[in-house]
Amino acid sequence: MSAPLPERPAPEDPGGLVLEVLRMGPEFPGPAQDLLLAWTLKLPDGLDMKAAAARLLEAYDLAEGPPPDDPRGRLIALLREAASAEPPARGRRGGWRGRSRPAQG
Repeated sequence: MSAPLPERPAPEDPGGLVLEVLRMGPEFPGPAQDLLLAWTLKLPDGLDMKAAAARLLEAYDLAEGPPPDDPRGRLIALLREAASAEPPARGRRGGWRGRSRPAQG
């Protein structure tokens, strides 16, 4: 977070939620998880969250270095996790379609 913050939010920051938190500095009360959820819900349909998080970290110069020891740091850590997350493994479908059926015969 050594570079100055941009004037306008990055395209991957709809509503400027993350930029606003960074501008608040240590005054941001958290919780970071709530803000991450709000950010995720504001992303346009079809925009990959993993790619958006990676681009957002780059745009705000947050991709590297130790995060601050406050709720902003937790948000940065969560964004880094989102940017490097693997998609969940496809598992069994729920409901009756996912259950194995006895052989008929």
